[in-house]
Amino acid sequence: MADTAEMTYARPASGDAAGVQPDSVPDTVRFAALVEEHQHKLCNFIHRYTRNRQDAEDLTQDTFVKAFKHFHRYDPRHTFSAWLYTIARRTVYNHHRDHRPTDELTFEVAAAGPSPGDVADRSDRAAALWEEVRRLKSPYQEVLILKYVDGLSIDEIARVLDRSQTGVKILLFRARGMLRNRPTFSRS
Repeated sequence: MADTAEMTYARPASGDAAGVQPDSVPDTVRFAALVEEHQHKLCNFIHRYTRNRQDAEDLTQDTFVKAFKHFHRYDPRHTFSAWLYTIARRTVYNHHRDHRPTDELTFEVAAAGPSPGDVADRSDRAAALWEEVRRLKSPYQEVLILKYVDGLSIDEIARVLDRSQTGVKILLFRARGMLRNRPTFSRS
């Protein structure tokens, strides 16, 4: 494990302890720190797909196991969180394909942190916004949540959704436009 001493954190200012060397086996202590940093948000991300806390926790663990096993494939030019979310999304899709082939996979907004009910205490308009987001098709929900709840950049969202940056910007533009055109938010 002498190679693991080379592992460094290149992007500490961004809050993403990422810049680790992909050609080495990850140091278990540092990888544990990455797990600690990302597990809550990643579990919530997965829970939006599964709508089952136990499945979300299991798939979160599977995601981290896959990340550890395939750490040599991590490209430090990109953030660790984008790589991790990509693994998580594919793990969820594989789980869904293997376990529920007849159900449609949807992206649930309700588990994205504070529920709309909690937000309604602060603002009725915010609660109405999340209600409208829930009515959008899955790709629009995904891109809005990744951007505004999980705080990912356009580049990170593009990597997670396996789309171009332009494609992500178009999805965001259209999703915002759909929300603006909803009766709840139209200016009469």
